[in-house]
Amino acid sequence: MGSDAPLSDISEDKIVDFETVVRPIPQFDTSNPKMISQGPSVCIFNKQDPQEVLASWLFAQFLLTNETQIAYAQTEGYIPVTTKAGDSAEYKDYLAGCGRDNELYYDVKIKAAEMLMANTENTFVTPVFNGSASLRDAAGQMIENTAKAVRRKQTVDDKFFDTMFDDMVSLYHLDQISAVKGNGDLGPLPGPAVALIVALIAAWVIIIGINVKDIIKKRRAENHT
Repeated sequence: MGSDAPLSDISEDKIVDFETVVRPIPQFDTSNPKMISQGPSVCIFNKQDPQEVLASWLFAQFLLTNETQIAYAQTEGYIPVTTKAGDSAEYKDYLAGCGRDNELYYDVKIKAAEMLMANTENTFVTPVFNGSASLRDAAGQMIENTAKAVRRKQTVDDKFFDTMFDDMVSLYHLDQISAVKGNGDLGPLPGPAVALIVALIAAWVIIIGINVKDIIKKRRAENHT
């Protein structure tokens, strides 16, 4: 985003320089700002082969490492999902380089990340429901239509919004959206899933035990020296 964006698809001779400023989204109640939190997710599905589940779990652990989290944040503009990565010296050094260049340290990307981190307490999520994509598209269209109307000096009043709302409901079939209901009992976990959980717990106990044993040995060695 911006005239200096590193991935601009506009030819250089057509680019017009302009200043890009990062600001919070418009708020109905500025004293109590709220922003929806959404984005990609990683899920592990229960498979018949427990090794597939284990491989998926190990891959998820790899995605949560500092190295992967920080690298993803630097290239994609997302913020780390773990406090360990977010509080690391490496990530803080990356943020401190804001504006150093228009590639890795592109200022708009870093300023947007910093704004999100400053407002994590003001974010919220909504339950999953059918038609969420349509509702999101409708909201975006309403914002665009309002902005166009203002630029064209049209009358933007209650009647304008009522008419536009009715149009959006019809266009995106919002009156046909129903919430997903499904908090019922899903039954006991399958045997392979239980075995996998037990194996993972046992593995972590062994790993912790080995680490504790090594620490004790080192301390004893230090005491003897």
